[in-house]
Amino acid sequence: MVFEEKEIILKDGRKCKLRSIDKSDSADMIEYLRIVSGETEFLLRYADEVTYTIEDEAKLLEGKRNAPREIMMAAEVEGKLAGTCCIMTKGEIRRIRHRCDFAIALAQEFCDAGLGTEMMKYSISLAKDMGYEQVELGVVDGNNRAKHLYEKMGFVEIGKTLKALKYDDGSYRDEYLMVKML
Repeated sequence: MVFEEKEIILKDGRKCKLRSIDKSDSADMIEYLRIVSGETEFLLRYADEVTYTIEDEAKLLEGKRNAPREIMMAAEVEGKLAGTCCIMTKGEIRRIRHRCDFAIALAQEFCDAGLGTEMMKYSISLAKDMGYEQVELGVVDGNNRAKHLYEKMGFVEIGKTLKALKYDDGSYRDEYLMVKML
């Protein structure tokens, strides 16, 4: 879904645009995914697993843009992707149509700048406008900064998936399941 662009001011005074992702963002998005996947152990993939072609990424981004009940938001600071987040439907069957998933990632240099909070506020308001009543997410054990943000935004822990992520060294991390009622 295409939504109205919004300008915010980060804690350091820089301007940031929150906008709908576009297929013209494909190359930048691939590079951004490689960067953020390499900066943290809390995302689903390793940096070397970002192997999308520009054409494949363009199709994915265009699909999100055209989906009536999904968004993919780009946070752009000084012409650079600083963060992304998504609202994704659980499905269109009536019994689960009220639920959606949320995901967010920020480039490390933009953590603690207020960006995550602003992206979540805007995304949650868009989710409500799309008719969702419940937003769900997962947060990896040890990602205390993200878990604190989610709790600040009104999410509550409802369970946990044991050994949700397995790392190359053979270790595992659990994932906390959280929900916010709209």
